Amino acid sequence: MKKFVATTALLASIGLLAACQSEPEPEDHMESAAESMSDAAENVGDAASDAADATEEAVREATGNERTTGERIEDGVESAGEAMGDAYDSSAEYVEEKAEDAREAMSDDQ
Repeated sequence: MKKFVATTALLASIGLLAACQSEPEPEDHMESAAESMSDAAENVGDAASDAADATEEAVREATGNERTTGERIEDGVESAGEAMGDAYDSSAEYVEEKAEDAREAMSDDQ
């Protein structure tokens, strides 16, 4: 991770140096420098986010709190099964209600 941050800072510095070497107007130098610094800051932010994710993963692995792929699949299958059961119950209730409505409509017609 340190190599990535150092590389990013080096590239930003080279970009800043290259921007200052050309002959454009001073405003162009400032704009280019600002863009280079903005890019460098964004890269450092990305690196920090990646480092945080890696740290969180390492802590989970070290403490044994990381869920395995099998556990995640099992949870997904359970959720899907529950959703299917709920959908079946809802559709069965709907069909029963419509059947009852049809029976009532038929008895009202007679």
